[in-house]
Amino acid sequence: MLWLLDLGDGGEGAYAFGGALGLWITWWPFLRAVRTHGLWAWTGGLVAAVLVASAAVSSPGEFVRPVWSAPHDTQAGTSAVGSWHDHGVIVRVRADRVTAFRVEGGGTAWTWSPPGRETVCTLSRRTPAGIGVLGHTTGGASCAAASALDLRTGREIWRSSITPKDRVLEGQVPDLIAVTGETVLLPEARGWRAVRLSDGRDRWRAASAAGCSPFAVDGDDRTVVTVDDCGARAVPALATYDGRDGRRLSRGEVPTVGTPRFLTVLSAAPLTLWVHENDVRGTRAVLRYDERGDVRTTLRTDGPTGEIRILPGYPGAYLDVLEARPVRSAAVVGDTLVAAEVRPGDRRWVSSGNKVAHQTTRGRISGFSLTSGARLWSVDTDDEIEAVTRHEEEVWVIGGSELTAVLPRTGLRTHEIATRDTHTGFPADLWILRSGGYALVHADGGRTAPVTILR
Repeated sequence: MLWLLDLGDGGEGAYAFGGALGLWITWWPFLRAVRTHGLWAWTGGLVAAVLVASAAVSSPGEFVRPVWSAPHDTQAGTSAVGSWHDHGVIVRVRADRVTAFRVEGGGTAWTWSPPGRETVCTLSRRTPAGIGVLGHTTGGASCAAASALDLRTGREIWRSSITPKDRVLEGQVPDLIAVTGETVLLPEARGWRAVRLSDGRDRWRAASAAGCSPFAVDGDDRTVVTVDDCGARAVPALATYDGRDGRRLSRGEVPTVGTPRFLTVLSAAPLTLWVHENDVRGTRAVLRYDERGDVRTTLRTDGPTGEIRILPGYPGAYLDVLEARPVRSAAVVGDTLVAAEVRPGDRRWVSSGNKVAHQTTRGRISGFSLTSGARLWSVDTDDEIEAVTRHEEEVWVIGGSELTAVLPRTGLRTHEIATRDTHTGFPADLWILRSGGYALVHADGGRTAPVTILR
């Protein structure tokens, strides 16, 4: 009945209307059948009721709608470079301005801008104690200073100069600041400097090898992972440190020749990198390292059956979006890599009769073992995956008009939620709100709402 009425995705109201219409159509035939064939009529009615109840329970009834959206950006050419979520605010970071929106009710909580004509060039991925750290610079050069912001008030807590090697990061994500526990790691010309998160005071230093300079950094609550660029024909150097005292835990190398196009630390425990070289014969893989810093597993991202898509975007291309802290279509949970996977035929043009041809898309989220490299499971989605977020013991993904949550080890789908009146056709930051609901932060705030809260 719902299928005939085209109400299959209409929510509770559609099911109520369809059920009422079905009862109205079948009520009088049922009464007549009771008068003539009482036992059989009641038996048939009971069976039908069981079937209808089962269908109702199994139908995808979960859905969310926008409860508020931030006003569109009015300044042409500006876009978000990243976002944070902490202390009841969604913080959208543009190159020229940082704006915090209240999760409850919307509205601007505070704004902050880099000094003078400087622009934001990098962001910390984590915000422990409600403090976010970002880097800013002038004229497109390498980051020159780092500022720590109190995300409740927007107050600048401390500022520190940083002096990374000046380079053109063509296509490379500038992960140059990491927050791990109470430690912030900042780049210098010849190594890394750790400062205290609360006040910016020095804690320890880690020198780069001769001829090398800071390139990328990240970590977890206890461990810091650093990658150093060692020249055009040399392999980048990899190291891990204890975030509290700077004790080096491991040392290794990244199997590339010179600087790769993309290099991202996916996890500190287990130590996992994503590497993508421009060279056709170069390394394009997810690399799992052991405790000594040696590569244990190489999981190719451009295999013969499809591509593991770490950054979202169209097939064969990567979009420069949220570039200071980009959306990553992958998460590492324990020994499992959960990532968007793209296969041939996922995008195709369809024409029917005299109708204008249109493009259809589909996608999937897949789980891979970081020990064996084998695909463990795969879950199809109605559209391409635009964001992957780990939240507690689940991994959430969004694509098109649907939110999906899966268990990393098994791929069991725990939630399938329709996003009414919201279609995510471009990469976005996805946040699972502590107060309930979801937040989408888009880089392009002109064509789409910069921030949307869904409940």
